[in-house]
Amino acid sequence: MLRTAALSVSETKHNGVTMYFHVVINSKTKKSVEIYKNDLSEEQLIQGFVEPYETDEHIMVQGRAVPPSDIEKISIYKSQKSSKELIQAIKYRDSSSSVLFLGGPSYGLQAATEGENVSDEYIKGPPGYKKQKKQIQTSKQKSKNQLNNVFVVHGHDDAFKNDCESFLHGIGIKPIVLHRQTDEGLTVIEKFEKHSEVAFAIVLLSPDDLCLPKDDLEKTDDQRDYNFRARQNVIFELGYFIGKLGRSNVVCLYKEGVEIPSDLSGFIYKKVQDDIEQVGFSLIKELKAAGLKVNL
Repeated sequence: MLRTAALSVSETKHNGVTMYFHVVINSKTKKSVEIYKNDLSEEQLIQGFVEPYETDEHIMVQGRAVPPSDIEKISIYKSQKSSKELIQAIKYRDSSSSVLFLGGPSYGLQAATEGENVSDEYIKGPPGYKKQKKQIQTSKQKSKNQLNNVFVVHGHDDAFKNDCESFLHGIGIKPIVLHRQTDEGLTVIEKFEKHSEVAFAIVLLSPDDLCLPKDDLEKTDDQRDYNFRARQNVIFELGYFIGKLGRSNVVCLYKEGVEIPSDLSGFIYKKVQDDIEQVGFSLIKELKAAGLKVNL
């Protein structure tokens, strides 16, 4: 992203004294190229150079877009004289010298560095340091906001799901139900991953699918061992959250008749007969133990 500013010759007054600001940029890749700008007001300095530097944006100077990654050093100088006055003084000084200089920096660059170096007053870190700080603050705020979020994994039992949502809302917990979140052009798995940044997960096991072992296909109907199981996506998400959050931050609520996964011995399951209020007290204890703030 390019950031441009009106960099016309201007002036700033400090305590009634006119001040001019000058910027010199040392490039990592173009060491022989002079990159500088003279006679800036303080506002132009901040808008055209300091703010883009702080937020990791390109700096426009002399028609050149300077990427932050190419800045080796940025120096800011302040003077009571304009660059025109400084150049006149430099030329007079050179003409009075017995030493003849060949080549060297341009008069404009020399004028920029004649003033007082005030870089430390405006440059407080590496390129993009404020952007990084903002990202960290945003990340911390996001994490803080997610501390009271609970992901609700559910199958086809809408009444079970709605009951769980209502219960969580009632105790000040925000339930995250995937299909209620905006798609934002994401695939299902991308959407799931985005909204899985939570503190706790409640998995609802309801008897949605009727299954039987393959070998039972050869048997008569009365000999077949039918079982009611939760949807496959529910079992997948159960395993996902156990791996992501740890067993202590995942609770399974199940309805009568659903088959419980056999490879999760020791995992806590809570049976729900009619409504979640029946296991409300023990569920609140689990939420509090996981660090969630419960409002009763």
